[in-house]
Amino acid sequence: MLRVLLIFLAAIAAPLAVQGQAGVSFEATSDAGKVVLESYFEVSFTLLNAEGRNFTPPPFNDFIVVSGPNRSAQTSIINGQVSKREGFIYTLQPRRLGRLTIGSATIEVNGRRLRSNPLTIEVVKSQPGSSGEEVFIRAEPSTTEAWAGQQIILDYKLYTTVNVENFNILEEADYQGFYARDIRRYDGRVIREVLNGKQYVTKVLKRVALFPQQAGQLSISPMNVQLGIVKEEGRRRSFFFTPEVRRVPASTEPLTIEVAPLPPNPPASFSGGVGEFRMYSQINRSTVTTDDAISLSITINGSGDIKRVQAPVLKVPESFELYEPKVSEESSYENGGGITGKKVFEYLMLPRETGSFQLQPSFSYFDPDSSRYVTINETVYDITVRPGTGRGQAHLPGDAGSLEKEEDINFLKMDSALYRRQPPFLGSPLFWILAMLPVLALGGIAIIQRWKAGRAAIDPALLRSRRARKVAQQRLSTARQHLESGSTRAFYDEVSKAMLGYVCDKLHIPRSSLSKANLQRQLEQLQLENSLVGRFMDVIQTCEMALFAGKEDAAAMQDTYQDAVQVVSEMEGKLSGK
Repeated sequence: MLRVLLIFLAAIAAPLAVQGQAGVSFEATSDAGKVVLESYFEVSFTLLNAEGRNFTPPPFNDFIVVSGPNRSAQTSIINGQVSKREGFIYTLQPRRLGRLTIGSATIEVNGRRLRSNPLTIEVVKSQPGSSGEEVFIRAEPSTTEAWAGQQIILDYKLYTTVNVENFNILEEADYQGFYARDIRRYDGRVIREVLNGKQYVTKVLKRVALFPQQAGQLSISPMNVQLGIVKEEGRRRSFFFTPEVRRVPASTEPLTIEVAPLPPNPPASFSGGVGEFRMYSQINRSTVTTDDAISLSITINGSGDIKRVQAPVLKVPESFELYEPKVSEESSYENGGGITGKKVFEYLMLPRETGSFQLQPSFSYFDPDSSRYVTINETVYDITVRPGTGRGQAHLPGDAGSLEKEEDINFLKMDSALYRRQPPFLGSPLFWILAMLPVLALGGIAIIQRWKAGRAAIDPALLRSRRARKVAQQRLSTARQHLESGSTRAFYDEVSKAMLGYVCDKLHIPRSSLSKANLQRQLEQLQLENSLVGRFMDVIQTCEMALFAGKEDAAAMQDTYQDAVQVVSEMEGKLSGK
């Protein structure tokens, strides 16, 4: 009986597991498709939505393995959909010039081996004496020749060979002649690119969708940015502590976009759409009487400026009375590739004569890729109209004014019954309970307000001192998660923040005056044991060196974590009484 029950539960759980988790895949990606000989790049082998074992990398005969494999793991739940991601990351340096191939890695999943896709990396020779700048910003449009209304994706991309800490847009570009919309969801990964024989680290700082509203030469003014560049001498002095940053202005070059007018003689069903669209239609009924109204909805969606799309012209039989179409829904949203939209038009029509008729919605748009008009013809609707009652005009959906009340006599209730008289509510126990509720609520609010006022009166520095250990333990717990997932840099960063944050909060040390010498002096003034102070400073030094030099020894990470936990615990015992 138990065996039958287990089989039954497994049969139920299997489709639910498949529904709650996306497909399994194993793929290879690189942060560069083209590199110079002396540089390095990263290759990632990623397993999606499965537990893998026995990972085998491809042979890297043409490359020097600088580091790896560095493992990463991530699980996310979005709208009930569970996705898992496990990665194996290598940092490689090419040994020779040419187009080099990285073969397939393999991993075992549920008894079978999956193979990743191969990768091709182009290795070029760096140009000696290249006068390329250290850091600059370029405005890179998807095209410089467009049709009126065509969507243009404009990327503002940072190219750098130095460490850029942050950026600030001082002056936006002027998009006169365009309808512009910022795209906030896009691939902002750091990519390595070769430009004029020099390798840069690149990142898209801003993405804008542009729609030219007129033909001709349209100009885009420069965007002015301020970049925060880490000073190398400050970085060598102390990587962990707040780096010294110099502010550098940067501007893009002005752009010119050649915009051509749409070709003449568009189809009669063209209603202004430029891009790539689809059409769907739906009718509420195919058999009606002359007393009924017919409702037809046409949905247009796709990539492009949906605001330009007007209601398609609908050809109806002469005996049909067609009302002006209305827009029942309009929305636009962004994705990594640009702006897409949706528009729903509602058509109401009244058949005045009986018979058999046909309706065929059609819609035309201009496709910039093929430079031609595209016409979509929907399904032909066969409509049968029968005689109505002739008692009045058809009622339009949503037209409350067309409804007439045909009866003016209220419904007579023929049966009756006697009921026991209920006691009055006033003065009843329920009445007094409800009457006391506001008093009790006001009393509770007063108590809460008094408690909050007491907390607000506490000195913020004293409150931070009391919570220092709890905050440090939370950070160390996060560091433990990074340790288990193999996220080396995140682990050391979180440990160092936990240690320094604990001492700063506990001893009321402003973070603006944070330095290793100041920390050591403050701790020694508290007459703590020299060994405890030394262990604290050793943990800080270990984190600093690991972040600077890329230390990735798993055993060393475990030792650092244990030392940090023990040092915080011992220091709490020593400092709590001071």
